[in-house]
Amino acid sequence: MILLKLKSYIKQHQRVSLNDIKAHFDISEKAALGLLHPLLQQGHVLEVNATSTCQSKPCKTHCTHSVQAYTRHYQWSDSPKKQISIPVTPLLEQ
Repeated sequence: MILLKLKSYIKQHQRVSLNDIKAHFDISEKAALGLLHPLLQQGHVLEVNATSTCQSKPCKTHCTHSVQAYTRHYQWSDSPKKQISIPVTPLLEQ
């Protein structure tokens, strides 16, 4: 259910950051990345260039950012690059 809501959220906003997703769904980074994984595999969502949170220009000449200073962004794609078929096997009654 939440995967469909995430898909809809990204499609509606077209481009969102990982922080946007975490805040909107009130989930951890690990949970958000886990939900994004199948959407990335299907090609419905693309990871786009990360941007720095630093407001100074030019940032890279004086800042000592760690990787944590950069946030990931995800963009909706109306034409997925690949379709992944996930077979659904009905549970057999015992």
